[in-house]
Amino acid sequence: MEHFAVIQSIVRAARSGDRRALDRQVARLLERLEKDGSVKEAAALRRLGGLDAEVQDLAPSRVEVSRAMVSGEALSRDVNPPIDRETGAQLCTIDFGSADLAVPIYSEMIGETIEGLLREWSNEEALRRVGVEPTRSLLLYGPPGSGKTVTAHYIAARLQLPLVTARIDGLISSFLGTTARNIANLFDFANRYACILLLDEFDALAKLRDDAQEIGEIKRVVNSLLQNLDRRRERGITIAITNHDRLLDPAVWRRFEAQVHIGEPGAAARERMITRFLQPIQAEPSTVRIISYCLADSSGADIERLCATLKRHIALNGEAHDGPGLFRSLGAILARAPAQAGIPARMLAADPEAFVSLIANDVDLGLKQTEIGEATGYGQSRISDLKRSRKHAGLLEQIHG
Repeated sequence: MEHFAVIQSIVRAARSGDRRALDRQVARLLERLEKDGSVKEAAALRRLGGLDAEVQDLAPSRVEVSRAMVSGEALSRDVNPPIDRETGAQLCTIDFGSADLAVPIYSEMIGETIEGLLREWSNEEALRRVGVEPTRSLLLYGPPGSGKTVTAHYIAARLQLPLVTARIDGLISSFLGTTARNIANLFDFANRYACILLLDEFDALAKLRDDAQEIGEIKRVVNSLLQNLDRRRERGITIAITNHDRLLDPAVWRRFEAQVHIGEPGAAARERMITRFLQPIQAEPSTVRIISYCLADSSGADIERLCATLKRHIALNGEAHDGPGLFRSLGAILARAPAQAGIPARMLAADPEAFVSLIANDVDLGLKQTEIGEATGYGQSRISDLKRSRKHAGLLEQIHG
C-alpha cells in the first residue's frame, strides 16, 4: 500500500497522544500526496481535521532549553549592545522574539533536522547519559532568500532566548586592531548573557584566512574569531549564516558541529508557501499548483514577494479572488518579470493559451482538465483543443531535463 509507512507513523503518534508528532506525520502524508498529484485527496485530508496549511502559521510551541546549555545573566531590553569605539556603530542587534512568529515551511528533511536540534537542546541529560553533548554550534548555508535568517529567529523563539545578531562584515574595520577588538567585545557581550549568538555574512572574514595575498595580521584576526568560537561552546549556542559556503575553509567548517543546507523549496513546500502568502485569499489547490509550476527554482523570499504583488494587482484591478482572477493577474505580473524567469513563467506571460497547452500535456504536474478549467477560466472544449494543438511542443523536455 502506497504511503503505508507514513500512515503507520500517524497511527503511532495518535495512540501516544503526541500532537506535535501527529501534525508532523500528517504534513508528511500531505506532502507526498501533493507530490504524487493527488490534489483532491490532499485537500480532503486538510478539511477532515481542519488541517489547512495555515495550521503552520500558529506560533511555534516553546521548548524548555536546558539551563546547562546556556549560561549568563538575563538579557533585558534596557541593555545596550557593544559599539565600535572608532565609529560609535553598534556591533550587534538584539531581538527578543515575537509571539506571532510563523513556523517556517521546510522540506521534510530540513524540518526534521531543525526539530532534532531543538530536541537536543532540551534533553541534555539524556544525551550525557550515553556519553555525548548537545550540539552547540550550527552553520546554516544556502542561496539568498532561502530562509536561513528566518530559521535562526525561529530557533531562538522556540528556545525562548534573545537573539544577538552581528554581521561579520560590520565588524571589519580598516584598522585591523579595531577589528580584533570588535570581535572580542562581541563575544564578551554574548558570553555574558544567556542568548543565542547569530553571526551573519560569516564568509566576509573567514574566507580570508587562507588568502596568500593577505598580510599576516588579518590571518591572526580570523584565528581570533575561530578561537572565540571554540571558547563560546562552554557558554551558549552559536549560529552562523552564509550564502557562500564554498568560500569557507575546512578550519571554519570544523568549528560547527552541525551544518544544514537550506536550499530552494521543492514543489510541495512551494505550494504550502503560496497558500500561506496569498492569505486572506483562499486559492484552490489547482490554482496553487499552477502558480508553483511557474515559480520552480524560486526562493522562499521570491515566492513571498510574488504573492504580495499578486494581491496588490488583484486589489487595484478589481480582479475576482478566484482561480481565473489569480491566473490573469499572474500572467500580467509575469509579463513584467525579468527575462531569466523559467520556461512556464515566460510562456504564461507571452501566450496564455500555449501555457494551457503545456500544463494540459504535463503528466508530472498532475492536473485534470476540469481542474485546469477551474484554475484558468477556460472551458473544457477549449482546453481539449489546446491540449491537441501542441503549442507547447518541445518545451516539456526542456522543463524536465
